[in-house]
Amino acid sequence: MDVLTLELPIGADEWAHFHGRDLDAKVRELDVAHRRIEAAIVGATEHADRTAHHLVDGHRTVASWLMATTNCSRSEATARRRSADLVRQLSTVASEFAAGRVGIAQLRELARLAANPRVGDQLADSEDILLDAARSLEFADFRVVTGRWESLADADGSHREHDSTHEFRDARCNFDGAEFRFETSHGVIQGSSMRTVFEAFCQAEFDRDWTWVKETYGDEANSTLLPRTASQRRADAFVAMILAAAETGDGDGHSIDTTVNLVCDLDQFEQHAQAEIADTDVGIDPSSVVDRRCETTDGDPVDPRQLVAAAFVGRLRLIVVDGAGVIVHTGRKRRLFNGALRAAIQAIDPVCTWLGCNLRAQICDIDRLEPHSRGGPTDPANSAIMCHKHNLFKHNNGYTAKRTNRAITITRPDGTALTTPDAA
Repeated sequence: MDVLTLELPIGADEWAHFHGRDLDAKVRELDVAHRRIEAAIVGATEHADRTAHHLVDGHRTVASWLMATTNCSRSEATARRRSADLVRQLSTVASEFAAGRVGIAQLRELARLAANPRVGDQLADSEDILLDAARSLEFADFRVVTGRWESLADADGSHREHDSTHEFRDARCNFDGAEFRFETSHGVIQGSSMRTVFEAFCQAEFDRDWTWVKETYGDEANSTLLPRTASQRRADAFVAMILAAAETGDGDGHSIDTTVNLVCDLDQFEQHAQAEIADTDVGIDPSSVVDRRCETTDGDPVDPRQLVAAAFVGRLRLIVVDGAGVIVHTGRKRRLFNGALRAAIQAIDPVCTWLGCNLRAQICDIDRLEPHSRGGPTDPANSAIMCHKHNLFKHNNGYTAKRTNRAITITRPDGTALTTPDAA
């Protein structure tokens, strides 16, 4: 029986002793230990299943026994039960996992394949090649490999799934009185194209926020000062994407007017405007509802405070009417975003080549591996996809990158390579 011995730093004071590569090494040591402990739990799960131990206390399934014994979630129990099924079938995978040379996420991805009734019986024939991919590739790339394997092993099923997804594609816009909600579902080809555009607009919104933070706070700039949350930037990016598409028309040469007209009665507008400026109270008599309007021209209600704010910044066209319904003011409109997608498609590197970064190529920089100042040519062999952050980090901190066939090797200033962890 193996004995696992290691030091476990717990508090901040203990972690303060780790710096630089020592911290990297410690985290990797703990991760290997985590894998081996998980392998032991999976082994116990397999033993309980094989011996029907879970029936002793009346548990219906091994997953139920795990939930009761360890107080884990159902999804965690299911993952461990599937892992137990896998290690029972594939002895080499089991031994590599027990030794800590295969990650937990990788094992569970293989277990997912084994649980697929259409392809599980073919997994043993590909054990070695999939195990090699699990040990050598980053997890995102490993998922690509398993996805390809699954499609090849079940070509008919894969075709049916993709065909069904495309056939039942849908898009909806729902309004519940205070919120618009857009829901869409698409096949892989349409979805991938949409995701590329959406991520580009999300990056543009982040760049706008970060520029503001740097201009406002200078050397004290940090991510906690960003004026919008990630979810807010995604929402604004979606709006910007729609409006940018409207600029190009509907595809048949017809322009699309995206102006939103807001209608408000004069008294309500003035009260809310005064409240925003002078921090006074608003006194609207509900019994005057017949004379009140604060809505879009489609009749969708609008919060008066948001309407006033829109009038101040000029983002929409505001129409103010008096008690007789006569227009007394019309505001100007301004488009929210005029961005265009910067295409940077590279067949060589689909994502940022910095280890651990999976930012898609379409929103990354094209980095010249050998700088032009040292004679580096401008051709694909001397290029790599690298996100703006890691591109600057490499050049500013003395890191170098070299292409070997299709792989990129990144070397630290001290001459050591930035590589995937070797758990052996």
